[in-house]
Amino acid sequence: METYIQVAGQGDLIETVVEQRATLTITVKASKTEVALVEATSLRNDAIRTLRESGLTHDEISEGGRDAWQPWYMKRSVGQEVAHRVLIACRDVRRLYRALDALEPLFTNARYTMSVEMQQPRFEAPEGAEAAARTAAIRQARGKALVLAEEAGVTLGAIAQVEELGSQAQGSGAYGDHSWAAAGGAAASMGGDDNFEELGGARRTRTLRYRVRFLIG
Repeated sequence: METYIQVAGQGDLIETVVEQRATLTITVKASKTEVALVEATSLRNDAIRTLRESGLTHDEISEGGRDAWQPWYMKRSVGQEVAHRVLIACRDVRRLYRALDALEPLFTNARYTMSVEMQQPRFEAPEGAEAAARTAAIRQARGKALVLAEEAGVTLGAIAQVEELGSQAQGSGAYGDHSWAAAGGAAASMGGDDNFEELGGARRTRTLRYRVRFLIG
């Protein structure tokens, strides 16, 4: 029967936000259902055209669906609400904010509302960072096993088995990062390109974990 020492090792890598993702919700309230439906669709189409004219590409905008409801506590004569959702994914934050700011003139009517909720951003690590983190995890495990082998008076041998335990990511603090307590929220207005201070993407640490079994002699 083989004898072995089993330990856990971990390695860290830094990931940076490379794409912001936002949910744009356009809502129209009207006294009649058919009016709400027509106006909501028209407003949605105007918003999509404005986003494209402001620099977003076809691939950065996608359909998010439609919802229609009438609050149960309101009389039928009070109104109907219809909402369209548009999904946005953009790697250039300046361009994203500029496009969102350009929508403001479409919502001067008090019956029209717009909300922007930031979703989970896309993170990337530098090329080779994940491989380096795996190597660091195995080396850490070997270091632990060597100490145990020395205390036990045995010789550490080859690796017999490596089991991936998954990874854990710290919250980046960015809106939409679901591991952050303040997930969600509206994108801030730029107030003009000249006033926008460029910053690097938010960063988070992702930890790769492995269970490693070493033969002993």
